[in-house]
This record gives sequence, structure tokens and C-alpha cells, in this order.
Amino acid sequence: MKKGILLLSICCCLVVKSYAQDSLRDSIKLTLKHSPKTFVGFHNRNTFIRSNQTKLYGIIAGLDYNKKIKLFVGLYGFGQENKTELINNSDFVEDTVTRYLSTNNLSIGIDYTYFTKGKFRLSVPLQIGFGGLYQEYFSRGDIIKSDQSALFPIETGTNAYLELLPWTGIKAGVGYRLSLGNKNVLKLTSPYYNLGLAVLLGELYKSIKN
Repeated sequence: MKKGILLLSICCCLVVKSYAQDSLRDSIKLTLKHSPKTFVGFHNRNTFIRSNQTKLYGIIAGLDYNKKIKLFVGLYGFGQENKTELINNSDFVEDTVTRYLSTNNLSIGIDYTYFTKGKFRLSVPLQIGFGGLYQEYFSRGDIIKSDQSALFPIETGTNAYLELLPWTGIKAGVGYRLSLGNKNVLKLTSPYYNLGLAVLLGELYKSIKN
């Protein structure tokens, strides 16, 4: 938890330092005066569930202001349920219990581009969301317990994007996902990273249409 808060603080400090010569507030106000373009895209991140690597998938939609500021909403969930065998766990009378874990959440976010050179961009994303953590426990094929917890994820980091075509490019990023909630939710707090091809569905549709 302390490491996550420290990383969030470092990211915020980097943004402030990058704009020491210009007012960040004035820059945002000026950018938001541009007419926005709608966009739709996918997010694909590598993250962890209690030290087990998994993928977090999301679909987002929002407004792009002059390729400087993106405001968006997104729906996220793990790519597959996390399965864990609990052996001689003190919470159960059964010798072996299988736990299935999954989450989903809705987030609102902003992505601010603080460096641009040619077709290369660096940006800082910030997302705040709410959703749920779902757990089911099975023994010999029968469900013996289930529970649901509220989940409030906060994410930030830094992204790099190299445009190859108007509708696609190479994207890489690192960051931290801080999960707020009860003790089960807190265990989902972890770093994340991504590297791969990014496709802007809105721009792709325009290219095909034209």
C-alpha cells in the first residue's frame, strides 16, 4: 500500500515538474477550447492478482481535444477468473477448497499529453472507478460460500505512443493500480504494464469510410 501511494505521488510530481515553465491549468483551459473528436479504443494491461499475473481488459470511449487531452469512461474486467486451491485453510472445515475470483469496474479518466515530438507522445493517465470483487468457493464441485465486495480502483502512470498510421500505433506504459476497499480488495493493489499495438477504432472507421 505504501509503495503504491509513493508511486502515485512520484507520477504527480513528474507531471508538475514537466510543466514548471507553463501553467498546467492554463494549458488545459486552452486545449479544451478546441472542438473535441469522439474516440473508442481498447485497453490491455498486464497486472497481478495476489502475485499471480493476469490481464486486465477494458473498452473506453470519450472525447479527444487536439491530441492533448482525452476525457473518457471505461469498463474493465480481468480476462479470466483467477483460480486458487486453498489447502487446510482455517476458514473452512473442508481439507481443500477452490476459490474463483473476478472483478469488474467502471472508470472515468483523463489522459494528458505532456511531451510531443513528431509522431511520438508521452502522457500521464489518471483514472478513478468503482465496481465489485466477486469470490466463490467450491468443494467437490459444490459451492460452499460466495461473497461480493465494493471495489474503488485508482490508477496512474505514464504512457508512450508512437503513431504509425492515423488509426494505429505502438503503445507502452507502466503504472500502479491502487484498489481501495476491504482487506480482500486491498490485496488486488499492484503495478501494471502494457506493450503492444494500439488501434483507434474511430479513426479506423473514418479511414475505411473515406
